[in-house]
Amino acid sequence: MVTDDYRDKRFLIIDDFESFQQILKRLLHDLNVKSIDTVPSAAKALKQCEEHQYDVIFCDFDLGQGQNGLQLMEELRHKQLLASGTSFIIVTADSSRDSVVGSLEYKPDAYMNKPVSSAELKSRLIKCLKQKNELVDINQAIDSKNYTQAIKLCDEKIANNSRQKSWCLKTKGQLLLQLKKWDEAEQLFLNVLNNRPLFWAQLGYADTLAAKENYSDALIAYQLAYQENSASLEAYEGAARMLINLGNPQEAQKILEKISHISSRSVSRQKLLADVSKINGDFDTAAKASRKVVRLAENSIHKSAENELDLADSLTEAALHSSDDRKSKDYAKEAISTIQKTHRENSDQNIKIQSKLIESRAYYSINDKKSAEKSLESAQNRLKKSGNTSNLRTQLELAKSYLLSGQKEEANALLNTLAKQYKDNPEISAKLDKIVDEPITESGKNDVIAANKEGIKMFEAAKYLEAVKCFLKATKSSPKHIGLRLNIIQSLIFQMKITGLKSEILQQCSQHLSIVKGIPNDHPQYKRFTSIKKTLDTINKNAETGDKNG
Repeated sequence: MVTDDYRDKRFLIIDDFESFQQILKRLLHDLNVKSIDTVPSAAKALKQCEEHQYDVIFCDFDLGQGQNGLQLMEELRHKQLLASGTSFIIVTADSSRDSVVGSLEYKPDAYMNKPVSSAELKSRLIKCLKQKNELVDINQAIDSKNYTQAIKLCDEKIANNSRQKSWCLKTKGQLLLQLKKWDEAEQLFLNVLNNRPLFWAQLGYADTLAAKENYSDALIAYQLAYQENSASLEAYEGAARMLINLGNPQEAQKILEKISHISSRSVSRQKLLADVSKINGDFDTAAKASRKVVRLAENSIHKSAENELDLADSLTEAALHSSDDRKSKDYAKEAISTIQKTHRENSDQNIKIQSKLIESRAYYSINDKKSAEKSLESAQNRLKKSGNTSNLRTQLELAKSYLLSGQKEEANALLNTLAKQYKDNPEISAKLDKIVDEPITESGKNDVIAANKEGIKMFEAAKYLEAVKCFLKATKSSPKHIGLRLNIIQSLIFQMKITGLKSEILQQCSQHLSIVKGIPNDHPQYKRFTSIKKTLDTINKNAETGDKNG
């Protein structure tokens, strides 16, 4: 039983203000706490946790320079320095929505606002430690990755109708998901929901359906989850992922942008926003999201040269597809500055080669062919010196640079080699198809054929928006496919014959057209491209004339 006596517990206070350290220390002394360590920064806290195991950690949200409290908690978990039996409590004076919601996303054991009262402190400690004490055996099994034993222990407490029954059901469901026992997890969450509509069970049920690739039902389940709990960004993000899989990336982007305004602290969410924005041809938003990834990852476990490479690539794509020359130059300049910094600060040869390849494309985006060729030549020379041994990303970047510089034979030869090498790897096959305007893998070709077949069927039935969904579904794996993009634009144009001119549809048409604007004159789709572009130009002129007359 938990009492007010904490003499056998070890506490750590992390706060950059010594005055608050002393206030909290005094409050803990009043509760008979004997072992208290204090540190002013995340770096020193990390060292303390490497040397000692703590029962309770109080951590300020804002720790000044370096990591904040959430990034520290994430790193401690990543390095397995934060045991399941440790109570991690965020303490902050920042009550903004971004701070509160962002903190809750990281799932600390408790969240307290400054100033902290003795009564609140005592209440939070009793609640946290009481639960930890009752679940110590399960937490130990989880920490040792003995999930089967953890599930068995959960079952015992559930059968005994323990006070922690709800926690045990939720934990068991999560463990079943980790073990990929989808059917068992689904049945557990459904059983809970049939008795009581608990939010965590609804979210778990949605996650299970998503894992089983039942995207339509998963979307509905996620929607029900965020309708019940509008603060759950996990549910919104899950819905966005399902929308992408179902061929509705525009709606997915809207959801991701919406929740990014609520909390912009998730690196993975910003990466997803960048990816879906590229599918939608919204390269401005993709660049903005990629900038946030680099900024958010700066002091966290997510910091990597790959984030900077991705940013430079997004900026280059934005420069290539922008219709504003000044904007293109600004994007290219930022891309070159970013990539040159990455090149200087990294000794890894693959990073240096990749940075030169992206730099060459950035120069090509502003028609500086001399500098582009010099950067590409530099990358090729480094490849030769390394014995032509390179990782997958380096080869993908090389293929992209070959394509942009007009060296199609070299690009196709490299990509075909990779397609054969990774034919049994669907994840890598998808990366290959994203580079080219026609899929080179069998799975990619089949996806496009199926999408086109169904889309054309919908188009001929005058179900133009349904046709768009079919074509969009395939752009997830083949975002640069010219035929798909032109099919989408054509379907949207026919939709406006029914609904009349719509600014939102015109904007979508422009975004899709920008993706294929670099189509060469000898491409089989070039005549169709020019015809559709001419039609769009006429529609836009009519729209402008209508606005002036109106």
